[in-house]
Amino acid sequence: MLRITDLSKRYGRINVLHNVSLTIPSSGIYVLRGENGSGKTTLLKCLAGLERYQGSILWHSESLLKNIAVAFDDSTLHGRLTGLQNLRALLDASSEAIEETPAVRMFFNNDLLKKRSATYSLGRRKKIKIAAAFAARKPCILLDEPLSGLDKSGREGLLHLLESSADTNCVLISDHESAFYRSVSSSEFTIRHGKVHRDPGNEAFKSDDFDE
Repeated sequence: MLRITDLSKRYGRINVLHNVSLTIPSSGIYVLRGENGSGKTTLLKCLAGLERYQGSILWHSESLLKNIAVAFDDSTLHGRLTGLQNLRALLDASSEAIEETPAVRMFFNNDLLKKRSATYSLGRRKKIKIAAAFAARKPCILLDEPLSGLDKSGREGLLHLLESSADTNCVLISDHESAFYRSVSSSEFTIRHGKVHRDPGNEAFKSDDFDE
């Protein structure tokens, strides 16, 4: 399970996260909501080791960093590389293995993978990041606003990936459009004023897992 204990993050005098403590089960889809600037992306970046923080983050009893795959909205691809070359760099895998990965085949055919990513639309670049996160075979997946830029087929593909991962992975998503995930989410929670609050009706979390 993912265990976060007394996690705090400040930017200068601004306290973005304040003693966040929660435990998330090892499998399921968990949606994090909050207004712009509430700390959703900051929390995910702390989990991914991209921000310094105070507190503790563990996957069971070891470092989370060895057990996560991420797709951040502000991460970039190498425009001079093809989609396949970007995936090879992200996954450290052979072209053949990548082309046969279900998460990649969900979004791309071989012809599209051979095109330079500089020619990709915002949605296709987002699909590369999402496909890489699910293809990495890590038990915990972090997705930062994955719906941004996705067309209808992309959203359908993402929903299928979430449905197929719900029993085997812990997927933590930050997004504004929480209604999209209602059919697959195990629990939803909200960040307000640097605190994490469980949304009513969510049973996957124990009440004492939250710093209310």
